[in-house]
Amino acid sequence: MSASDSTPPPLALIGSTGMLGQALLAAASRHGLAMEGIARRRATHCCDVTDRQALFALLEKLAPGVIINAAAQTSLDACERDPGAAYLINAKLAADLATYCAASGARLVQISTDQFFTGDGRALHDEGARVHLLNEYARTKFAGEIFAQQATGTLIVRTNLVGLRGWPGQPTFVEWALNALRERAPMTLFEDFHTSSIDVDSFADILLALITTGTSGLLNVAARDTASKAEFITGLARRLQLSLDNAHSGSVRSLAGAPRAESLGLDVARAERLLQRALPTTEEVLTRIVARIRETT
Repeated sequence: MSASDSTPPPLALIGSTGMLGQALLAAASRHGLAMEGIARRRATHCCDVTDRQALFALLEKLAPGVIINAAAQTSLDACERDPGAAYLINAKLAADLATYCAASGARLVQISTDQFFTGDGRALHDEGARVHLLNEYARTKFAGEIFAQQATGTLIVRTNLVGLRGWPGQPTFVEWALNALRERAPMTLFEDFHTSSIDVDSFADILLALITTGTSGLLNVAARDTASKAEFITGLARRLQLSLDNAHSGSVRSLAGAPRAESLGLDVARAERLLQRALPTTEEVLTRIVARIRETT
């Protein structure tokens, strides 16, 4: 057997230019893993991932051992305006990838969401908790979970990611909050919107560890506690010594547009058992986010 014959197949990353995609490419490089990035534009491999024939042809060429699906339409309002388009990227893509994986033997990793829970404040929801599908984003992402399960050995990860992306005019939550704080812009701090947000760089390292060990099934990977959006932004401002003089408290229910789930805490006990270590707290996530901000400024 030649050295090339023993080289493991690459990982294929769909959605490689997004916040998670960028973090996963960087993490794969750190860990010496071959990863091929796929996206519509500005990727190593450019492809309309909703075009099943074109996507399958590309995957046949790359012959990956694992396919990570990090592509999604994450705008709640965009999903409400065009549920058909949301279905194509959030649900049908997962179905297509499950079909490909079932035929090729590749493993599928489906990145899901925490937008399934409402009405119970800071509660932490485990993988068996009942879901509440309040909007098209939640409905299409949950359908994606169901479709992804049709391939043997699929890993489905529910999470809430925070971090930097660097897309001009399209800030992430952290980028929006940072800009508002720096510009002393008026902002509403939601006291009743709770998440278990994890920084995207930590998540990328954890996900690669789970893939390497062959973990499958439904798994929560997030911070081990919950915080309101108000608490998260307050913690960010305190660490960066930025003023909150123009901020005021409010309710997420005051937002127009798509109805929103707001009790998004995730119980990560199963992930901690599998990894044999504690996942980060919100305070630790904030510390890592601030360190990342300082690296880029």
